Amino acid sequence: MMKKSFFTLVLYSSLLTASEIAYRFVFGIETLPAAKIAETFALTFVIAALYLFARYKVTRLLIAVFFAFSIIANNVHYAVYQSWITGINYWLMLKEVTEVGSAGASMLDKLWLPALWGVLEVVLFCSLAKFRRKTHFAADILFIAAMLLIFGRSFSTTQEHGISPKPTYSRIKANYFSFGYFIGRVLPYQLFDLSKIPVFKQPAPSKIGQGSVQNIVLIMGESESAAHLKLFGYGRETSPFLAQLSQADFKPIVKQSYSAALMTAVSLPSFFNAIPHANGYEQISSGDTNMFRLAKEQGYETYFYSAQAENEMAILNLIGKKWIDHLIQPTQLGYGNGDNMPDEKLLPLFDKINLQQGKHFIVLHQRGSHVPYGALLQPQDKVFGEANIVDKYDNTIHKTDQMIQTVFEQLQKQSDGNWLFAYTSDHGQYVRQDTYNQGTVQPDSYLVPLVLYSPNKAVQQAANQAFAPCEIAFHQQLSTFLIHTLGYDMPVSGCSEGSVTGNLITGDAGSLNIRDGKAEYVYPQ
Repeated sequence: MMKKSFFTLVLYSSLLTASEIAYRFVFGIETLPAAKIAETFALTFVIAALYLFARYKVTRLLIAVFFAFSIIANNVHYAVYQSWITGINYWLMLKEVTEVGSAGASMLDKLWLPALWGVLEVVLFCSLAKFRRKTHFAADILFIAAMLLIFGRSFSTTQEHGISPKPTYSRIKANYFSFGYFIGRVLPYQLFDLSKIPVFKQPAPSKIGQGSVQNIVLIMGESESAAHLKLFGYGRETSPFLAQLSQADFKPIVKQSYSAALMTAVSLPSFFNAIPHANGYEQISSGDTNMFRLAKEQGYETYFYSAQAENEMAILNLIGKKWIDHLIQPTQLGYGNGDNMPDEKLLPLFDKINLQQGKHFIVLHQRGSHVPYGALLQPQDKVFGEANIVDKYDNTIHKTDQMIQTVFEQLQKQSDGNWLFAYTSDHGQYVRQDTYNQGTVQPDSYLVPLVLYSPNKAVQQAANQAFAPCEIAFHQQLSTFLIHTLGYDMPVSGCSEGSVTGNLITGDAGSLNIRDGKAEYVYPQ
């Protein structure tokens, strides 16, 4: 009897795993590596075994519902947003069920096939019931224990997988974390108002024009600390071009800025959605202030070219993947799913964009100064040698300076001068001879460079009015300025006070509050 049950489970798990692989292939979702295929099979086998052997009908019903959410909800969500469903998405679906239903009805042509695929998988899964011969109370206990574990883990905010599940997670694994985060964290915090952190919510800005410039080009750096630039007091000239640029007669803005957060996974979603402080996840999920969405609505073609490995960019859905027209990552250039590529590989891609035709909102996302420092540099790029970790880090700063110069000078060749250039970094790094890290409350970790210039006199005048009074700017200033430049009534933030979110986007890991240049790290009560 047990041999027959084992064979049945292997067969069903194999069919469902094959369906996962086929589903990804048909709908253009990231291919699973061999290890993830094995993991998917194992998870499917476990959930199928629990369903087959559970003694009580209510347990079997709960398992079937969980599986249905894992498959159908994820299929539909990915068809719309190109990402797995999250805990916040579950909450928004409940909160705005009428709007969700209306929106879904308008997209039936897009949703029917992935939804039908999911329904067929659920039917196949539930057909396991006809092979049930013997039940075990242990199956009920194991399922309940597994769910209680993730609920409790989510409530204590020690897991972020439910905030942004990676595309390499199987749908079952992604939903385990997301549904767990929804039940264990989002639901109780929303129903019982447990969070002390104010939710940031802002309506979509209204259009006030067509956009001030034809081309907006942003280089988003990685892990570059302003503390390692000579023009901000560093002892070594790591950025000769920026030093020269800061003294130019046309007076571009070159100064320090507080980053939006201490880590990439929090900083980039906050920056590209103009989130001024923690607990803006619901705002991010709505897309109301997403730069890529707003740019598209103004007729800009949107670009996100990244040098970072695809499997390290699970946050793309939070950045605005749905509204990116041209997305290129290393995998599209022949690299492996886990491979980063040199930043210079972004330059030929940028060169191919015809800036004279149409409007463009372009983001070049670097690998920059990410650890291990200098791993992607050529020998000629290691101008400070490699005697110690500081030398290696400074080499990456110098390389980024060269990239900024290349892009800036390329823009200067545009005869109409109808462009805006910006550079900043997602966060910094604390780098010393004996210690180097990120995500800490050291100023080196959150003070980053900021560069902003447009030959359009009206745009540059507006930039000077916003940034010139500030000794240190904020990412939120740059975010709101870019949205304003896109032609929206978005007020540009000031610099007298602001926030740097800690290592959780919800703010549950605390935030650095800055007022009049004084910083204080505050933890939630």
